[in-house]
This record gives sequence, C-alpha cells and structure tokens, in this order.
Amino acid sequence: MDGRLARLWQVVVGVTLVSAAVVVVVASTDPSWPVPGMSTLAALAAVFAAGFALAAILRVLAGDHQHGVGHVLAVVGWLLLLVGELFESEAATVAGVAVVLAAGSYLVWLAVD
Repeated sequence: MDGRLARLWQVVVGVTLVSAAVVVVVASTDPSWPVPGMSTLAALAAVFAAGFALAAILRVLAGDHQHGVGHVLAVVGWLLLLVGELFESEAATVAGVAVVLAAGSYLVWLAVD
C-alpha cells in the first residue's frame, strides 16, 4: 500500500472508531438518540459497516486483496448485526457477531503472519 492510500486508510479507520465512540457516549446520555426505535448496537453496526466498507475499497485499490477480503467480511458481519438488531432477529444478530469475530481474527492473523 503506498503512502497516500495508507494514510487515507488510517484516517478512515480512525474516524470510524471515533464515530463509534461518539455513538456510545451520546446514546448513554440520551436513550432516544440516534433514532427513536433504533438501538445503540444497531447504530454502532451501521457506523462500522460504513467505515469498513470504505476501508475495504481503499485496501482493494491499493492492491492489498487479503486485507480487502477481511474488511468485506467485517462489512457483511456488521450488516448482519444491523439487520438482526433492526428486525429483532436473534439468529441474524448472533450470525453477525460470529462473522465480525471471524473477520477480526482473519485480520489479526494477517498482521501477525
């Protein structure tokens, strides 16, 4: 990954993590936020799905397809988690958690390997 795309990827990941932290802090002080009827977990899943989608695009554009696959897997997991929370489907929520954990494990394995 060249310097410019690497820096942009770091910014995307950083903004995603900060946005998720803001969601947690604001939701803990105002239970009706971000959207009435939407759980904090659903809002977090939406933030992470968007952030990991951008990260996946940047990784693939940089030619780092292995990390791109890991990020796409994370997006699928966060979207499953979002759907599970929005439609109160325990199976989708559990599947989303499992896929996110698998994606995280894969990305850690890539970093260590």
